[in-house]
Amino acid sequence: MKIVIPREDLLNTVNKVKTVVSPKSALPILSHILMESQESSVRLSATDLKVSIECSVDCTVEEHGSLTVSSQRLSSILSELPNVDIALQLLENNIILLECNRIQTRLFSMLPEEFPSIRTFESIEPLVFGQSMLKRLLSRTSFAICSDQARYNLTGLLVEICEGKLTVVATDGRRMSLCTEREGVPEGIEVKIVIPGKMINELERLLADEGNVDVLIDENQAAFTFGNVRLVTALIEGNFPKYDMVVPKKHDKEAILNTLQFLEAVRRTRTMTNEKFNSVRFGLTSGVMTLKVVTPEVGEYQEEFPIEYDGEPIEIAFNPDYVLDVLRRIDSEKVCLVLKDSMNPGLIKPASEEPVDNYLNVVMPIRI
Repeated sequence: MKIVIPREDLLNTVNKVKTVVSPKSALPILSHILMESQESSVRLSATDLKVSIECSVDCTVEEHGSLTVSSQRLSSILSELPNVDIALQLLENNIILLECNRIQTRLFSMLPEEFPSIRTFESIEPLVFGQSMLKRLLSRTSFAICSDQARYNLTGLLVEICEGKLTVVATDGRRMSLCTEREGVPEGIEVKIVIPGKMINELERLLADEGNVDVLIDENQAAFTFGNVRLVTALIEGNFPKYDMVVPKKHDKEAILNTLQFLEAVRRTRTMTNEKFNSVRFGLTSGVMTLKVVTPEVGEYQEEFPIEYDGEPIEIAFNPDYVLDVLRRIDSEKVCLVLKDSMNPGLIKPASEEPVDNYLNVVMPIRI
């Protein structure tokens, strides 16, 4: 195999695929990228056996073939080379020669046949969604994905299609984020899968603001194809919580707040907490919200600001980080906080004149 390719194009593509590579894999081949020549391009593939990525980039192919190369080593070398065309060639004994102007680099390779195969999904009809729509749903919910591997069934994002509605849900047991969309969602399709958090991170990183994405799903794997990228992932098995049972139904205390003002106030209270005492009291009285923090060996903080509320007084405590995670993802001018009492979870959602609950966040309280 021998190709000639602009250094910047190759570096960008290597950096795009190498994030999938596991730094501590027991299989040496998984630290490598597979490069395969096509008619006038080269396809780069990387995998950790659960999440895989393929990305093609245009180049001049002088000799067809394939090779593997260390993803980290190739990225490091390319980042230091002049920004000119690079010749990359596989020599005898699995030696890769990389030439750039008067610079020559030789790298050890591994047999391409050792690289795991990536499923093609040839016989499955794709679902087609807008990239921007899917990216928006993921970015609004992925922060609530559980990172505790002991709760494996929560370490991904639930994706459900039913009756022409696409619903995505994430929860870590202390909070839940739910977002729905109907526009562009096909009727007559029923899907319910849990996509691993690592795959969600890759999709958020790579999805664009325009164009479509083809989604292919079978019993235990899913693929996402868009532009010159194809991502394949194993799906998480196990029961995901019944999210509709978690959303509060009988909460009767509703406050409307300016989103930016609320966010900045909570952010200020966060500076007065610490890892051991990360709790803020949210007090609601007629027309006023009061935020209070009392942290041993740190100090106290209190702030008041006007809100739209005329219900009974109530005080509830939340982890401020959970509230901030939600407020950073709400793009409406006002936000709605719905409560029942100090013991039941709170509901945070965008405030709208229309009663359309397409983005909901449930946050568990901290005992006062």
